[in-house]
Amino acid sequence: MIRDRGTRSARAAVAALTLVTSAAALAQGPALGVATWNAGWLLDAATHARWVAACGRNGWPADTAALPPAERAALAGLPFCDVHNGMRYPRDGCRTTRDDWPRAARYPADHPCRDTADLASGPAYEGKLAALRATFARLAAQGVGLVALQEVSGAAAVRAIAPDGWSVATTRELPGAPAIAQHVGIAWRRGVRVRDVALVPELADGGVPGRPLRPGLAFTVTVAGKPVHALVVHLKSGCRSRDLDAPLTDRDAKLTPGRQDAIASDCAMLRYQLPALEAWIDAHAGGDFAVLGDFNRTLLREPVAESPTYRTRLDGSAPGDPLGPCTMAREGGRWVARCAARTRALFPELNDGRPDGAVVWRARFADGGRGGGIAKGSSGDCRIEGPHGELTHDGIDHVLISASLQRRLAPSALTMRVVNYVDADGAPLRADPRAALPSDHCPHVVTWAAKGAPSTQPTPRAEGERE
Repeated sequence: MIRDRGTRSARAAVAALTLVTSAAALAQGPALGVATWNAGWLLDAATHARWVAACGRNGWPADTAALPPAERAALAGLPFCDVHNGMRYPRDGCRTTRDDWPRAARYPADHPCRDTADLASGPAYEGKLAALRATFARLAAQGVGLVALQEVSGAAAVRAIAPDGWSVATTRELPGAPAIAQHVGIAWRRGVRVRDVALVPELADGGVPGRPLRPGLAFTVTVAGKPVHALVVHLKSGCRSRDLDAPLTDRDAKLTPGRQDAIASDCAMLRYQLPALEAWIDAHAGGDFAVLGDFNRTLLREPVAESPTYRTRLDGSAPGDPLGPCTMAREGGRWVARCAARTRALFPELNDGRPDGAVVWRARFADGGRGGGIAKGSSGDCRIEGPHGELTHDGIDHVLISASLQRRLAPSALTMRVVNYVDADGAPLRADPRAALPSDHCPHVVTWAAKGAPSTQPTPRAEGERE
C-alpha cells in the first residue's frame, strides 16, 4: 500500500507539473509568424476603376502638369498614369525609340520593352490579385498570423487578397491621413490580439509643401503573452545606400544634372524623416517594440553602431547626440535638408542607446552572407526573372526589434526569409509579357516565439547589440 500511495503521489506530481507547464505555455501563446510585404500599388476595385477613368479620359499622360486644374484634382490621390504598365523599370534597361519610349505612359502589348502585362483593364488586374491571394494563403498556411503591408490604397484593397476571417486596418481610414495613393496597413488572423491602431502622421512630412510621404501605422500586438508596440513604415525611396547628408560623390559627375537633383532630393526627404522615426523609437525605449516595413534602405549594409573605424556623423557629433530638426530648402532643381546635425546612415542613429533601451536588432537571413549581401538562391533572395532581367527588390524590407523584445524571444525572431512567388504548378514564377506582375517585393517573414519554445528556423549570424 505504501508503494501504491507513492506511485499515486508521483503521478499526481507529474500531472500537476504538466498542468502548470501547459498553463505557462498557454499564457505565453503560440509562435506568431510575422511578415512585411510591399504589395506593389495594390488597389481596390473602385480605386482601380477611378484611376483608369481619370487617366483614360486624359490620354494616359506621363506628365500631368499641363492638365486643367479640374483634371489634376481628379488624379490627386491616385497612382501615376504610368503605374502597372508592365514596362521595363528602370527604363534605361531597354534601349529603343519605338512608340516614343520611354516618354509615354502606356505601350502596345508587343513592345520590345515589355516585361509583364498592362494592368489597366479590370480582368488583367484580377491576375495580380489572384497571385497575391495565393501567396497570402501560403503565408497563412506557414503560420504567419500578422502581415504588415505597404503600397495599398486602403483596407478594401487588403481585404481583396487576405484570407477569410482576417482583420484589416490601414492608414487611409484613420483621421489625419494624407490623400495619397500609397498607404501602409496590417492584417491579422483571428486569435491574434491587436489593439491601439493609430496613425503616425509625422512620418508623412518630408518637408516639401504639397508632397506628403507615407505615414506610419502604430499598433500593439500580444506576443508570447506580453504587449509589443509596433510601427509599420514605408520610408522615402531613392536613397538606398548613399550618405544621407552627403549623397552625391565624384562618381556622380557623369550623371545628368536632372538625375543628380533627383538623388539629392530623395536623400534629403529621407533625411528629413529620420528624426520622426527616431522619436518614435525613443518614446518606446526600454520596452518591447518593433519597427517593420519597406525602409527603402539597405540597413544590413550599414554599421551596427559608431566605432573607431566608422563615424556616423559628418559634423563630429555622436549618434547619441540629438539629431535635431531639419528644414527643407530649394536650391536650383533640388531639395536640400538643412539639419541641426549631419549624418551618414540611418541604423546607427536608431541604435544609439539614448535614451536607455534605444537599442534595436535587425532580422537577418541565415544564409545571406556577410556585410548584408544576399546570395542568389539564398533564403533572402526575392526573385522574378523577366525578359530584361530581375524585377524585384532585395535588401530594403526589414524587421527591427528592441533589445528588450530580443531578450525574451527565440532566435527565430532574428532569422528572416522571403516567400517567393510561384506559378500554378508550384515552380518559381517567371515574368511573362502576357501575365500580371504580383509585386516587385516578396513577403519577408520572421517567427516571434518565446525563448525556449521549439523552432525550425535556422539561427542567424550573431549580432551584438552595440558592436
